[in-house]
Amino acid sequence: MSSKTCIESIRDIQTILKNKLDIEKITKIDITRLTAPGENYGSLILKLDLYLSSVNSVDEEIVKLVAKKIPVEQILRENFNIQITFKNEVGLYETVLPILQNFQRSHGIQNVINNVPKFFGARLNLDGNEEVTEDAVIILENLTAKGFSNVERTTGFNLESTKLILEDLAEFHAVPLALKLKQPKLFERLKKFCNTFEFKSEFHKIFWETTRAVIKEKPTCALLDNKIKLLGQIERPEVMEPFGTLVHDDLWSNNTMQKFAPNQIAVENKFLDFQFLDYGSPASDFLFFVFTSVQLGVLENNLDILISTYHNRFLKHLEVFGCDIGVFTVEKFIEEIKRESAFQIGHIINFVLFIIKTKQENVEVKILDHINIKPSLITQKAKEHIWFVIEEWNRRGWL
Repeated sequence: MSSKTCIESIRDIQTILKNKLDIEKITKIDITRLTAPGENYGSLILKLDLYLSSVNSVDEEIVKLVAKKIPVEQILRENFNIQITFKNEVGLYETVLPILQNFQRSHGIQNVINNVPKFFGARLNLDGNEEVTEDAVIILENLTAKGFSNVERTTGFNLESTKLILEDLAEFHAVPLALKLKQPKLFERLKKFCNTFEFKSEFHKIFWETTRAVIKEKPTCALLDNKIKLLGQIERPEVMEPFGTLVHDDLWSNNTMQKFAPNQIAVENKFLDFQFLDYGSPASDFLFFVFTSVQLGVLENNLDILISTYHNRFLKHLEVFGCDIGVFTVEKFIEEIKRESAFQIGHIINFVLFIIKTKQENVEVKILDHINIKPSLITQKAKEHIWFVIEEWNRRGWL
């Protein structure tokens, strides 16, 4: 069996699903690609339609799921370090979330964390060991079938949708932080699934020349060029307590889905893709999400509102657990932003220029393919977004 044929099939799927579904009722399983090539770099996403026989044997129930598998291309498996990152995500669903939800329930919270897809099961292989193989899979509910969708990444989120997502992000950060403060030994179990992800150094270098050219194209930004360290030129800052908590570390528009009202305002949100789960500062997720995935006009006029929205909800979640919120003031949070900004600006610039604002239609994107970094591919919209980030961060003293 070829690599591609194997990766796009799921052997012994019934064993994974037996704790969530009555597998004896499964009459047929349809498996197709859910996302187009190039839309998910670190994984292959398959659509699973399970047909279940009904009591009267006339109508069939269709259970709509998705399966997340390792990438087809070997170069992607290596660059995304699947032996670590895939295990991180399985751990998030199997261990981390249940511990956090039980912690919430133990404090009388009924509406526990629910901003992730429903989990149906996972495995690393068919051999029962710790190696991630082509039989590795995570099975989740199909959010598209439930009415969720991704915002157009070249456009980004409006103000009200951004507020909703930030409120969910505040919960995702605050609950594990509270667990760390109240039950530190239990929290250590969660840190087992936290691993700082870094691409190989040669990966970053191929972006440097084009990125510097974009920065220097605008005179006011050219004057600030020497203050900006790109990815591969600076180390991540160490985690400073007491803010250390679980962070997503890859939160942008493609890694979150929403249900939208007719006015295009999000009314429900789900976070996706936790393979880069880490222990870090909540400011890192805040900066990366806001400055990659929010509409430029929203950022220009409402950045302080977004900081307040996130921080207020963050404090409310901590208060429920009886945490001392005096050490988590907005001033302290802004200090965290300043600490994280030196690393995150390069992270943000890379994503906006090469992933988010410069979309290639009908092209299978390949990591490390030099065609994807030619200056001619950088749109004016991408440039203006980055110029705003640089000037705004300088104005706020974040550079």
